[in-house]
This record gives sequence, structure tokens and C-alpha cells, in this order.
Amino acid sequence: MHSIRRIFSVGAAALMLGAGLVAGSSGAAQAAASDCTGGANGFTDIPDSLSGRGVAGAGALVINNPHAVASYAMQTGTVGGRQMGWGVLTTGGAGDWGPTAKGHVWMDVTNDNKQSWIQCGPFATFSAGARLTTAAYPTSSSASRAFRVCAQLTSLGTTSSIACTPWW
Repeated sequence: MHSIRRIFSVGAAALMLGAGLVAGSSGAAQAAASDCTGGANGFTDIPDSLSGRGVAGAGALVINNPHAVASYAMQTGTVGGRQMGWGVLTTGGAGDWGPTAKGHVWMDVTNDNKQSWIQCGPFATFSAGARLTTAAYPTSSSASRAFRVCAQLTSLGTTSSIACTPWW
């Protein structure tokens, strides 16, 4: 009798755990540009034309068939009287950008030494020769605050790997 009760208890626990995982996974939150635009979560909207000082490196993405080229970088500068950081994506010109190409850029910000982070974006463009920025976030001398910029290209069923700058 004791072993039947144990089997039933283990089976019931497994069923409850499985149901919880299914219920929990169906409501998984997805990051969106709205999580950081319009002043959300401490971010500040900036124009796509804003340029700053490059930090934490940069990178390039290329996919073929159809072709797409883009570069991404993290920049810092003064926005509204405060030092801030933001991400930039620059797409290739007409010869380097297929008609179905789409570029994505986002910025991750952590305030707890990379234990968790807020994702600002993704922001997307379909345009050749475009320059696209994320919203900006205040920099800090605190070692627990860090930024990284990530990007990805897609084009008619072809997707590049996600590439990110190092944390800065």
C-alpha cells in the first residue's frame, strides 16, 4: 500500500510540474521596442541621426541569397544634458541590400552585473542605406551597470546569427 501511495504521489507531482511548465511557457514575454520608447524603463528616445563616440567595439553582418550587409555598434554621448549609451545599425547601400532584407538592432542594459537585463528593442528596418538607433539609457560609473548592442539580418528565409558587442 505504501508503494502505491508513493507512485501516485510522484506521478501527481510530475503531472503538476509538467502542467506548470506548459502554463508558464505559454505566457513567456517577448521584448519589444515599446519596452523602451516614450520614456519607458528609464530610456530616452533619440533621432536615428544622433552620433556619438563608439565604445565596446562594433561588428558587421552579411547574408547571401538574397544579399544583405549591415554594421552595428554601441555609442555614447550627451542626450538632454546626460551621458547616455545607445545602439546603432547601419544597412548597406542599394548594391549591398536585397529587396527582402530586414535589419534588427537592440540594446541590453543590466543594472545588477549581468544577472538580468532589460532589452531595448528590437528595432527594424527594410531600407538600404538606413541608419537606425535604439533608445538611449544613462551611463553610470557603477560597475553593476553595463550595456551591449546586438543585431541580426533576415532576408527571404535566410537569417544571420545574432551578433553582439562585448558588455561595456
